[in-house]
Amino acid sequence: MSEGGPGATDYWEARAGLILNLRQQGITDPRILLAFETVPHELFIPDEYLAYAYRESSLPIGCGQSITAPAIVAQLLAPLAPHGVNKVLEIGTGSGYSAALLARMARRVFTVEKYRSLAAQAQARWQGAGITNIIGLTDDGLNGLEQQAPFERILLTGSVSEVPEELIDQLADGGIAVMAVGAPADKQSIIRIERVEDSFLETELGLVRLSPLSPGRSRTL
Repeated sequence: MSEGGPGATDYWEARAGLILNLRQQGITDPRILLAFETVPHELFIPDEYLAYAYRESSLPIGCGQSITAPAIVAQLLAPLAPHGVNKVLEIGTGSGYSAALLARMARRVFTVEKYRSLAAQAQARWQGAGITNIIGLTDDGLNGLEQQAPFERILLTGSVSEVPEELIDQLADGGIAVMAVGAPADKQSIIRIERVEDSFLETELGLVRLSPLSPGRSRTL
């Protein structure tokens, strides 16, 4: 970054480095890469941490929460395959970054955040970025959003100890959910769940470490 604070050129170069890093980690879907290229990560970072906007580390965003490193966000989005779907449900809005990425690929994004102040900040960031196809709500989220179900895609941005059945029931036939399942203190398994009529097919895709997403605490992207 340039002396005296980051500028537009610095961010452009840093974003190009992010795309290269994602490719090296096996993220090859051009639509996902385009979303990361066109959504400015720096818009979703608190001012005091702007110099670290493109480092692969989590950063505080308030309410005891943090924004997850972009590469981990990509690990969750790649198996979700949200491009071109009608409705996506995200549980855990946080800074609003992952919802903004989803909004570049899906027609409508519903996102639920437990903390009202984070939800308001995310809304302001989407407006600043000119993103208009996100509907943000305040709740704990793990019960889903039955009034808008079914959803073609569901993304959980924090870990759960077990698959939340009430939430998964809100998947449309052929729909996909992605979440991290496991104990809060350990690495969790990234699980992809596809609904086929009344059956749910689970695939384990690797490990990640996310803080728990629960009625008492929300870990967000």
